[in-house]
Amino acid sequence: MNWAKDMESSRRYLLQAEIEFWHEMLRLNKSRLPRSEEEEMRTCLRQAVRSLNSSKLDFQRAAA
Repeated sequence: MNWAKDMESSRRYLLQAEIEFWHEMLRLNKSRLPRSEEEEMRTCLRQAVRSLNSSKLDFQRAAA
């Protein structure tokens, strides 16, 4: 069971890194991006946030 906890921890770490990446890319390039590309990046950011939040819920359910 310990390996599952480690895998979940690694998954969350990677999702947090992805969220930071998209957030920083949007911040740095907002004035240079066409609107369509900005929306595409925002979609990727939202998807990463949802994945992180759903993994937290799954982990809490498993712990209960």
